Amino acid sequence: MHLIFFKKQKKAEEKTNREIPLARALGLVQTVFLGVGTAIGGVLFAIMGKAVAAAGPSIILTFLIGALFAMLMGTCYAELGASVPAGAGGAVSFAKRAFGEKAPTFIAGWFGWIGSLTDCAIGSLVFAFSVQYFFRWVEPFTLATLTLVFFALINFRGTKSMGTVQFVITAVLIVVLLLFVTGSLPTFQSQRFEPMFPNGFLPTLFMVSYIFPTYAGYEAITQLSEEVKTAGKTIPRALFLTLILITILFVGSALAIVGGAPPEVYINSNTPLQDAAVYFFGSIGGIIVSIGSIVATLSTINGSMAGSSRIAFALGRSKLLPPVFDKVHPKYRSPYTALALTALISILFVLTRSVDFIVYAITLGYTVTAIIVALSLMRLRKIEPHLYRPFKVPLYPLTPILAIGFLAFLLLTISPESMILGLVVGLIGLGLFKFSKRRNRKNEAMEQAST
Repeated sequence: MHLIFFKKQKKAEEKTNREIPLARALGLVQTVFLGVGTAIGGVLFAIMGKAVAAAGPSIILTFLIGALFAMLMGTCYAELGASVPAGAGGAVSFAKRAFGEKAPTFIAGWFGWIGSLTDCAIGSLVFAFSVQYFFRWVEPFTLATLTLVFFALINFRGTKSMGTVQFVITAVLIVVLLLFVTGSLPTFQSQRFEPMFPNGFLPTLFMVSYIFPTYAGYEAITQLSEEVKTAGKTIPRALFLTLILITILFVGSALAIVGGAPPEVYINSNTPLQDAAVYFFGSIGGIIVSIGSIVATLSTINGSMAGSSRIAFALGRSKLLPPVFDKVHPKYRSPYTALALTALISILFVLTRSVDFIVYAITLGYTVTAIIVALSLMRLRKIEPHLYRPFKVPLYPLTPILAIGFLAFLLLTISPESMILGLVVGLIGLGLFKFSKRRNRKNEAMEQAST
């Protein structure tokens, strides 16, 4: 009798804990700055030198192609974010509405979590490299680890605190990038764009999978949809404003670095934008852009950690992962256990010490998730034709079909190591998914037996 009472009491406590709502604290400006700051972060400052080395001046076209396909996928996220705004985790909520608590929902969340937490990892690494630019004695991997712990503590205090920090960080970042672009004008030479395709046209296409994580800001916006005010209107607007702003800044930065400095200045550098800025206007340029890099990476970590913890939380709340993932702190109303696990796994990726591996892992995670999102959109159009949709994808069904085709192309062009990672991560996730399902069936059977 006492055992049955204890189990019922524990179940009631778990139910109460799951029902603590997340606070709606993000307006349009904060949501846009969350998306922009998450996108323009560690990846942009890490990859530019290697991207130009592979594609040459045509890297500008690579960014434009990436923007086009990001817009295709962004429209899918916009429709779902506006019509299914009531759940944390973005893709998890969308897939759950379309497929129920089944494998597609889990895959969307699991790989989305991997994509976001590896975004945290790359942000912390580039932050550490930028600090090392000033202080050569700094051990970057230790600093990256400490940075992840620090931002986990910030996010622990809740969304309002996170949103304020993100606003300030992103504002500084935009100013620094604009200074970088305008600072290149005195040394800008059009001859540096010749030849446009030094290695042929294929690297221009293949590098899209390498630079695509920079466009993933829309992921963070929908991951925090439960915490956005008037989400049905705010999310589509924030998504498109984010994509427009980051495209302008990405293409502007690519034009500036290619036209403003000779390639030997920044090719294959860990700090390519800083090195180019030194060429533009002396050591002060390197200092300004290094500060911007530091700010950018802090922005990436902040936004990605918030988003990734909400994905894990959503999986736990949907009973697709063990219940340890769905705990909400009663005071700060933040998913603290999911947050702790996100920080821990991000640290493990940092310890691989490979920037390229982490960048492709981000692409892998976001790409698999985005495919499920596009499929969720198409399924919901079929099974819920009368669902209220404040925003609808134009040229349906062509737009989501084109998006899926592009995403499949991305998967084919990532590194072999990342494909192996995807297989391993998928198998681990499948094991946890089956474990959670068995546990749920067992608990249901015990409940029926006790009544």
